[in-house]
Parts: sequence; structure tokens; C-alpha cells
Amino acid sequence: MSREKLIVDPGFVHHRKILTILQEQGSRIINQEIRSIPPTTPEWHKRVLIDQIYTRILIEFCRVNEIKTLEEILLEKRGRLFCSIVKLKPCQKIYEKGENDRIVLEPEAFEGSELTLELHITLGHVTASTLKAELECGGNFAVIAEYFASKDNKLIFHPLVIGFPYIQDIETGEPSWTLYSDFYNLYIEDFDEFSKVKEQDMPEDFKEMKQIKESLFKAALGKILSESTPKDWGGETSDFTTSHLHYQGKRLRAAFLLKGPAKFTPMTIKHLGKNGDQIIRLAKEPVDILIVQHCHDITSSVIEMLKIFATQPSNPRYYCLLDGRESLRLLEAYDLKKWALNESKKG
Repeated sequence: MSREKLIVDPGFVHHRKILTILQEQGSRIINQEIRSIPPTTPEWHKRVLIDQIYTRILIEFCRVNEIKTLEEILLEKRGRLFCSIVKLKPCQKIYEKGENDRIVLEPEAFEGSELTLELHITLGHVTASTLKAELECGGNFAVIAEYFASKDNKLIFHPLVIGFPYIQDIETGEPSWTLYSDFYNLYIEDFDEFSKVKEQDMPEDFKEMKQIKESLFKAALGKILSESTPKDWGGETSDFTTSHLHYQGKRLRAAFLLKGPAKFTPMTIKHLGKNGDQIIRLAKEPVDILIVQHCHDITSSVIEMLKIFATQPSNPRYYCLLDGRESLRLLEAYDLKKWALNESKKG
């Protein structure tokens, strides 16, 4: 099993605001770690290490307190803190401002919410020239921020941390060249229990998935994994959970969100309940991997939403998508297609 994890390399850290959030206990932990820095450490290196300490402790605070993603706040319209990887628009005027000037960072619009967001920062807190350069261009950044104010449909948050998400080898501390989103994105054949899929050709089309009920696809998963599958009920956070998947030799817990042919069209956010709340509920499952399956194609907006929830810096997890072709391929690999079609016809 991989010995790598998601790390945030901070370039903006607001020490005072973080201490206010963490209060006495968190402040004590931070001070203990700062005192452990060798006194011979060069001053520039010490500042970097202190920013990393603040960031690491704050991320742990977010994990323990189950702080929401930005998207969850936008969809639910409540919450004072968020911890997310956020796609920011280019901030082209960043080099025209002085250290004491306030600049506004704007995330890209999020499908499913009419709310917009601004991140207000004082430029003097940007300690890394690389971050400043990247903010000018825009891109994906790890952000932890606190609610400040709202006006009409606009929310204003003050960032506590802004940094770069990357994958680090736990044992060596070396960064990986693998993009964080690629690292956590798995395919169905990556799991030992579904390894037969590797030997199965991808079907040319997935029309037959229109005839296979969601309940029968779930039952097929149960057959492959040799376990029972629960009936659907209104309060479920996922359609099926299992602790019998293995990836790279390690046992994983997985939660599935399944969508059958009731709407045999490409999956959009609208397929996932009010404002995509089914993804939110799926992400609340205490599992290691989030899996979304659909009988048809899966649009980029759904893929992006699942990625955002799965790669939250305080709770990163693997994620996997099965569209119509992948679903049919799985059934064919385990000789369950005919069974699923016949059982679906019984009504």
C-alpha cells in the first residue's frame, strides 16, 4: 500500500486568526512544536517551519471538528469555516498592490449554488513569492477560511491558510510528481475484488444498462463481494457500503452512490438530489473511498464535485467513478450481465 499522503505547503498563514480559532489548547500545541525547532535553525527556515506547524495543526483541527468543504457551505448555506481545495480565478492586479493593501480572490463559480464568494486577504501575509505568482495566474489552492460577512448573494471569507496541495512520501518526506487528484482517483479494476475487469474489453455501448435496475446492479455488487445488500430507505447516506475491498494489499471501506435507469441520461448535479446533496451525504460516510456509479455517462461537473469532496485537505480519500460502459464491463467480467437483465425483466 502506498505510503503517501496529501500535504499543504502554505504560502499564506494568518497566525493571529488561527490562534483565535484554536484557542488555548491549540495554541499550547503550536507553542510546544515551535519550541522543538533547533535553535541553530536559520531564521528564514524557522519562519517556514512555523508556518507549516500552524497549517498542520489547523488542518488537524478541521479533521477532528469535521469542518465542511466550501461547496458544502454554498449548498447548505450555513457554516463559518471551510477547508477545501478551491479553484481561484487569476488575480491579475496582485503585483500592483502594496503589503498593507487588501486584495480580493475569487473562486470559480460552483454549479448548483446561486451564492458567490470572495476571499479577502492582506498581501503582507503572503510570505511565499511562488504563491503570489500562482495567485496571479489562478489555479487550484488549498484554502482554510473563516466567514466574515455577506451581502445579497455574496459571501466574504477571510483565509487563515492558502497553500499548494501536493502528495508527499510519509517515510522520506519527498514530494511526489503525481498530481494529488490523480493520486486519489482510482479505477474499478484497481481493486483486488474487481480485478477480472482488466481482462474484459470495454463494451462499444451501454444501451443494455437501460434495462438493468439499480437494485439489481447493487445485488450484483453483493454477489461479487459475497455479501448481502440492504434495501433502499429514505434516510440513507449511501446506497451500499462494504469493508471488503482491497487496494495494493490494504483493506478499505467503501461507500457507493448508485444511479439506475430511471433517468437514462448523462449524470449531472441535478441527478443527485437537491443541489447535489446526495454527494454531500455520501461524503459523510466514514469510509476510505467514495464510489459513484451511473448507468449512463457522468458529466464533468459531477466528477469535479466528487473530487472536491474526496480530496478535502483535512480528510482526503480515494474516489472512483463507474459510468455506463464501466458498469456493463464489470457485469460482463463476472458473468452477471444476463442474470441482471433477466432479473430486471421480472419486475
